[in-house]
Amino acid sequence: MSPARTSPIDQALAAASAAREVPGVVAMAVTDRGILYEGAFGTRDLDGGPAMTPDTLFRIASMTKVVTAVAAMQLVERGLLTLDGPVPDIDPALNTPQVLEGSTPPACRGSGRPGRRSRCAIC
Repeated sequence: MSPARTSPIDQALAAASAAREVPGVVAMAVTDRGILYEGAFGTRDLDGGPAMTPDTLFRIASMTKVVTAVAAMQLVERGLLTLDGPVPDIDPALNTPQVLEGSTPPACRGSGRPGRRSRCAIC
């Protein structure tokens, strides 16, 4: 058995899984220097099933992501975009991102809680 995880991220993700807001969740944050965070909580199905693992595969249903990825690759082919360049080169507004703590993304407000049949891509 692995040691108990106590980071605020672990606590939030484990709580969401325990409350059955999501069956399970896998999260990772990385930089060019390596993995900053990695965690997996819950199961692959609300009715149980195998536990989530860091290598669990997910189906992404949003076509917007596919269209955006294809458009980005076409720009790379034309030499107008690089995949390893700084993000502010694409949009200078992304140079100073703002994070609103304790707020619910607008698309989640209809359900009151992220993950509850909302259309929010963040949830």
